[in-house]
Amino acid sequence: MKRIYEILGLGIIDRYIMRKYISTFFFCVLLFSLIAIFVDISEKMDDFIKHKPSLYVLIFEYYLWFIPYFLGLLSPIFLFLSTIFFNSKLAQNTEIIAILNSGAPYYRFLKPYLLSSFILFILFLLANMHLMPIADQHRLKFEDNYIHDRIITQNNNIYSMLNDSSVIHMESYNYVDSLGYNCTIEGFKNNKIYNRIFATRIIWNKVNKTWTLENVQQRLFIGDDEPLKKFAKLDTLLNIKPDEFVLKANYVTSMTNPELNEYIRKEKKKGAPVHKFYVELYKRVAVPTSFFILTILAIAVSSKKSRGGTGAHIALGFGLTISYLFLIQIFTVMGYTGVLSPALAVWIPPAFFLIIALFLLKTAPK
Repeated sequence: MKRIYEILGLGIIDRYIMRKYISTFFFCVLLFSLIAIFVDISEKMDDFIKHKPSLYVLIFEYYLWFIPYFLGLLSPIFLFLSTIFFNSKLAQNTEIIAILNSGAPYYRFLKPYLLSSFILFILFLLANMHLMPIADQHRLKFEDNYIHDRIITQNNNIYSMLNDSSVIHMESYNYVDSLGYNCTIEGFKNNKIYNRIFATRIIWNKVNKTWTLENVQQRLFIGDDEPLKKFAKLDTLLNIKPDEFVLKANYVTSMTNPELNEYIRKEKKKGAPVHKFYVELYKRVAVPTSFFILTILAIAVSSKKSRGGTGAHIALGFGLTISYLFLIQIFTVMGYTGVLSPALAVWIPPAFFLIIALFLLKTAPK
């Protein structure tokens, strides 16, 4: 370990700052996680009383996995507030002045902070891509079993590719009754329609895993001839199941990066909108990257000794935190709806705060 410190050029003060930086961050995470758990319990108390999950299930099948979800959601904010708190304490105790008076350049003072940010960046980048989605699977499974009373489904204007040469479209589908209305199946050959089947109703047979079409009209496109066939009922095998109509927009957080990329590929093949999924994919990199930006911003606003003490710096930190969350929410909605490209929607807020951070850092007293 000593050898690593020598290679990185870290002295005693650097190690002290890094240790305090990381420990304060995780203390902040623990504190806010406990508060979040109590708030969540109060919100879901009626559901817990109604469905009566055991204490073991609550702890080990929900709240154990709820903490990673909460951490992934607000980790940049925790880091920002903990950095302001720790750095403000250094400023109030005139430790920063002592460090700078020893001859160390101001930007050299940033080194232990940025190294600590880099450590957390690597940890959270890997966690966002692989570990937190697994934790989210457990959280969502519990909510489906004990919180949600019904499965949310895509029930209007369903469009899906059955294979490379056929598509299905349904006007509406009722997941509970396994019943769809105004279904059209089209087959293609050489980029031309050669077969179209229309049914007023389509029913999923749960026992034999097949579909039954009712009031069927089949039209074949053979040259200039378009013969029409009619059937009262028609049993058929289709490469689709009702579970595929369950909306996964709220479940993308439970997919690892390889799974999410594959899901996006399938949705694009169907012609479905994928803005939301790309926003989630890009956020998994943007959130850890914001650690660097928010660390610089926190140092810039809290390095000066203030008459208001640490409390004044924390109050300023909360104001900036609310602004950051508000900006993220606005641009996330714009990314979801396609007003902005997902990449721009995800990266504009951290880029905007990076400009503010660099400006404040440049004007900060040194």
